[in-house]
Amino acid sequence: MKREIGQEIVTAMESVDSAIHRLDVAVRAIEDETERKRMLKFIALLICDLHEQITLSVVKHFPDLHPDLPES
Repeated sequence: MKREIGQEIVTAMESVDSAIHRLDVAVRAIEDETERKRMLKFIALLICDLHEQITLSVVKHFPDLHPDLPES
């Protein structure tokens, strides 16, 4: 994988994280507890899968691209 592609993936994942956060906030407002819990569980699984399958694959090759590292 080229570094430029890795950087593009990490940047795109930041946008995905932002969208998922907005989704999480909206779902937490659902009144039906059963429906809310089902959706929140799915969101949690989605986040785990995305980061495990995509983000970790990139940072394995380019550790300095890890999104939680402070920018220098």
